[in-house]
Amino acid sequence: MLRITSGLLFVALLASLAAPRATSLASPAKVPLDYKAYDSWNLIRGTKLSDDGTWIAYVLAPEDGDPTLVVRNLTSGQEYRKERGSNPEFTPDSKWVVYTIRAKNEDIHKAEREHKPAPEQPKNGLGVLSLVDGHVTNYDRVKSVKLPRDIGYTTIAILEEAPAPSPKPSGSPPPTAPPPTASPAPAPTETPAFPRIRRTPIRIESSPLTIPAPAASPSPSASPDELHKIEPGTQLLIRELDTTVGLDVKDVSDVAVSHDGKYVAYAIAAKDAKRDRIRVLERKTEEVYDILLGPGHYKNLTFAPRHDDLAFVSDVASFTDTAPYYGLYQTNLVLGAGEKPVTIPMVGPAAHGMPSGWAASVNGTLSFSKNGDRLFFGTAPRPTPVPSGTPEPMKVDIWSWRDGDLQPYQKINADKERKRTYLAVAGRAYEPGIVQLAWPTMRNLTTNDNGTIAIGTNDLPYRAIFSWAGEEYADVYAISLRDGSRRLLQRKSPDPGRLSPDGRFLVAYDPPHRDWYAIDTGSAKRRELTAQLPTAFYDVDDDHPRPPQPYAFGGWVDGGKYVLLLDRFDVWSIELASGKAWMLTQGVGRTSHVRFSPLQLDADRDSFDPAQPIVLRAFNDDTKDSGFYQAWFNGPAEHLLSKIMMLPKWVTGTQRARNADRIVLTQQRLDETPDLWTASAISRTFAKISDANPQKSRYLWATDKLISYKSAWGKPLHGILITPENFNPHKKYPMLVYIYERFADELHHPPFNYPAPGTGPNLLRYVSNGYVALIPDIAYRNGHPGASALDCVMPAIDEVVKRGFVDPKRIGISGHSWGAYEIVYMITRTDRFRAVEAGAAVADMTSAYGGIRWGTGLVREFQYEVDQSRIGATPWDRPDLYAENSALFHIRNIHTPYLTIANDADGAVPWYQGIEFITAMRRLGKEAYMFQFDGEDHNLRGREQQKYWTVHLDEFFDHYLKGAPEPNWMKATVPYIHRGERDVRSLYGEKP
Repeated sequence: MLRITSGLLFVALLASLAAPRATSLASPAKVPLDYKAYDSWNLIRGTKLSDDGTWIAYVLAPEDGDPTLVVRNLTSGQEYRKERGSNPEFTPDSKWVVYTIRAKNEDIHKAEREHKPAPEQPKNGLGVLSLVDGHVTNYDRVKSVKLPRDIGYTTIAILEEAPAPSPKPSGSPPPTAPPPTASPAPAPTETPAFPRIRRTPIRIESSPLTIPAPAASPSPSASPDELHKIEPGTQLLIRELDTTVGLDVKDVSDVAVSHDGKYVAYAIAAKDAKRDRIRVLERKTEEVYDILLGPGHYKNLTFAPRHDDLAFVSDVASFTDTAPYYGLYQTNLVLGAGEKPVTIPMVGPAAHGMPSGWAASVNGTLSFSKNGDRLFFGTAPRPTPVPSGTPEPMKVDIWSWRDGDLQPYQKINADKERKRTYLAVAGRAYEPGIVQLAWPTMRNLTTNDNGTIAIGTNDLPYRAIFSWAGEEYADVYAISLRDGSRRLLQRKSPDPGRLSPDGRFLVAYDPPHRDWYAIDTGSAKRRELTAQLPTAFYDVDDDHPRPPQPYAFGGWVDGGKYVLLLDRFDVWSIELASGKAWMLTQGVGRTSHVRFSPLQLDADRDSFDPAQPIVLRAFNDDTKDSGFYQAWFNGPAEHLLSKIMMLPKWVTGTQRARNADRIVLTQQRLDETPDLWTASAISRTFAKISDANPQKSRYLWATDKLISYKSAWGKPLHGILITPENFNPHKKYPMLVYIYERFADELHHPPFNYPAPGTGPNLLRYVSNGYVALIPDIAYRNGHPGASALDCVMPAIDEVVKRGFVDPKRIGISGHSWGAYEIVYMITRTDRFRAVEAGAAVADMTSAYGGIRWGTGLVREFQYEVDQSRIGATPWDRPDLYAENSALFHIRNIHTPYLTIANDADGAVPWYQGIEFITAMRRLGKEAYMFQFDGEDHNLRGREQQKYWTVHLDEFFDHYLKGAPEPNWMKATVPYIHRGERDVRSLYGEKP
């Protein structure tokens, strides 16, 4: 007995000795989120897979700070981390990763505060990481970098920024000009590194086609140097990654690398006009030779995808004209023994097919067809010389009822219009001329690599209609790539359609009839595709006054022989030639309430291969789970559709390696920050490979779930309820409601799902600090958007309050833009809220209706009639609806403390809407506060402005909903002469 007792005492003694040690190992208690967590929170950006699927690169980008590049071997787990690394790109052989080295964040902020000019601002660098041995080579002040697209030569071309300006010593006398000397030998343009033999330069006059003489000649007394006004180029570094050899070239303005890295072409733009030229480095022989030379600009260097052809534009033939124009040139770089590369001036102003007075344009994009036979480029009217003494134009806009586009829209797009080009095509099949495809009456063209047809649209007759209809109509044509002939396919179509990869069909959606159709581009015959199918292919929940939009276009199969179209749940396959249709997903979507959508994981394909399985993204309408299924276009019936995985998460960002089955994707939900997962192929098992925010474990977090309720008129709806991690159902919580339109589908990635300042409230911060948050869905009845919001939000609040853990006297609501409009309407009808914040709210629909959205230059008419505001009529036809839905006309009914933000550079909601409301509230003696940030837009862009606003927004709600002390800015006014003096940086852990 004594032995047992003694043994028990001994055990008790051991336990008492062990207890302090156990306590010391316990995890520290979690703390609520504070502002100091914001800046260091990481987002994953720029995720890239190597072509062989062995490596992944991604960037951990903090909210405010220097990023970190992570490069990880997915087989061995070997990992490299590089400070300030971003924008990673793998070489095609998967042996190197090239990345930007961002300038230090503190240096960028310092330059911004000091308003330094662009040349003096900190510049980015470049890192080249060997994945074989981990060696890194760094380059400073890098402007751009070019890599080959395909496996071949491991060539890299690095164009540097101009040298940093030398600081001028304070008080130093101005530099003395050096005495004149004899003409020095010109500095070498290249630093030799590759062994090479120079070829004879190919000059303009030796080209096989004659370049027309200049239309006007300069004064005989004018020297080339006086006429040469080209911005000098900068240093180019060409490196062979597998060896130590390289080539340095001065004064380079443009550079291109062929797809296999075999050639590097570069344009030299020097202070001495005589050195201007295009040169090519040929990697096989390590020779450098001139392609074209002479004073002028050389731009848009472009290689054919799989051929040794180089194209570019240059004004070398007219550089001394008073109004130079550009020509299009092409060089074939395949050389036989003793041959020289031949540069052909393919397109000059006299080229066959070129419109009179037109020429190739430097503003157009050059692109070859895959087989290299066609070269697409832009043309435009040639510049017109401006007579000397021409006065500056009067700064006046003349508005006309005949305007297709309103003057503000024209102003915003003025630079685009000045640089507008019209698509043309040249190449082997067109020599010695071109085919002009686009015209001023048919500006927009869509092409693919089918080699026969382009689609052109003429929207000019219908531009004005967009102001009030909200639809962009156009006449649609099929354009022959052989001769430019056109065939009208349809008039006044709201959908320009999608051209099949083989060019045979145009598939488009018909909003009034709510169905898809196809047009044979050869005969213009129309075939209805979905009109007879027993399901809706339009969004049945679309509650705008205009025809509903389609669910989605799913892609092409077998080069365009079949099209994939989506109803709400399932994917349909339709043979375009016959119209025969069947469900690729076998009706599983509708029976299980899973929405399917095809994923094209092969970036090099323009249609799905019918012999391979098609991966489908899957989203459960009821649970909001997501994942993947797999469907076989051809195969045994029992294997046509199979589930791969479904998770209670948001699964997105799916990528597949170019030359392997390796998959990477992002998984997240509210209690799991977004991270990367991978598998060797689309499968049920993915492994997590990143941990972007391990610090999350230190903070009290949140959980979310769906709630169900009905609107006041009986429509079933969902909402997202967010509760604290340490939630106590017996406690009474304050609740913050956030609204816009519908968010329930975003259950696993709701708004503000990571700690950050911004224009709206960060719901995680609120819930972590003892709030409950609610995000209800809103449905609408045409003509009554304000009442619709009230009739959906109030039942959602009732549904939560009846559960017993929300204090009904401490409910606040917040929203921005459209959500803010809904709030100002609601507080004229209810006193349910203790406090509200409504940022950039429209309070008066009558004054806002005819205003301009300065960010786009568009008038708001269509927005109020058929778009988001859903009035469905003009103010002169239904003034009662505009008065009913404008809070300003009912402002006497407001008894709720009100906070708003309305910025003077808001391009979406007029600043004066905020002014109208705050001045009316002030006159009526109602509590209201408005923040206005100078030069800020609809949503706050500046980080410091976001931080400042966030503190004050939180203080407002904390005071009214949690009983925190009233902040000084609410107790008393803030005089203009003391504006912005409050320093909030210490709250974010920054030094004041």
